[in-house]
Amino acid sequence: MSGSLQALDLVNAMLLARGDTVIIERDTYQGALNRLTRAGVNAVGIPLDQDGMRMEALAQALADLKHRGITPKYIYTIPTVQNPTGTILPERRRLELLNLSQQYGVPIFEDDCYADLIWDGKRPPALYAMSKNGGVIHIGSFSKSIAPALRVGFIVAPWAALSRMLALKTDAGSGALEQMVLAEYCAPHFAEHVPKLTRGLRAKLDTMMEALNEQFGTSAEFDDPKGGIFLWVKLPENVDTLKLYQAAVAAGVSINPGPEWSTDKAYARSRLRLCFASPSHEQIRQGVAVLAEVCRREFGVPARIANVEKRVRTSS
Repeated sequence: MSGSLQALDLVNAMLLARGDTVIIERDTYQGALNRLTRAGVNAVGIPLDQDGMRMEALAQALADLKHRGITPKYIYTIPTVQNPTGTILPERRRLELLNLSQQYGVPIFEDDCYADLIWDGKRPPALYAMSKNGGVIHIGSFSKSIAPALRVGFIVAPWAALSRMLALKTDAGSGALEQMVLAEYCAPHFAEHVPKLTRGLRAKLDTMMEALNEQFGTSAEFDDPKGGIFLWVKLPENVDTLKLYQAAVAAGVSINPGPEWSTDKAYARSRLRLCFASPSHEQIRQGVAVLAEVCRREFGVPARIANVEKRVRTSS
């Protein structure tokens, strides 16, 4: 696949039609949300907590939809280093999810493109690997773990689904050169490359969280993500991050406004996603300082109070 985005497009082309319903996590990948909107598909968002998608909320949503005579086409989830919250779905919840999928006859669409970027290196089993009945389509990518420019992704699914998706491909096949380069590199180096990469990313995350605490104090709330390249931040209720985005870009800082990453626009109004993979430690500090100044000027967010208690809530 030409990155996991092509995989996402192929799965959607195979399964969805205008007016269909899918279940997704309330806060989720912007690219997935945008594609569903363009396709005229109804997305039912399931709230998350510090362990990912809440299974009791999923069970209630499935029951409600069944009562209305609606069978969702799939349950889309990013179970390992969820985007944008950085949570990891525990194995117990994975089993619950698989049971609900089978009970209601709704397949699972598992997006695992951040699964290599876990701080402790303890990657849980994929839903696809845990499934006993073949009701999971799994996609992944090397864009985050090796290089975005390679654009190499993959789909793991039963042949009945794969054969239909292959017929939908219009690019005459993904680039063989990129795949050969990747294979040549990964065989001897991948196992030692990933821990080194995650150590560097973890250090940048620490810098970002420290900078947020220094600049915002209690005005910025966030959980310590369990991996990835992003931080999901809650600002005071009066901050509209769609408006903040415009002011921040004008000041030289790019953010992802929360409403673009959520099915609940009101809930996500004061939330934003900050990426830390590309900038240096100094650029992260400078960027957060500029963002804080914009928030003070545009929304009256107070300056940090000295010696205020840090607002990082470390996930258990």
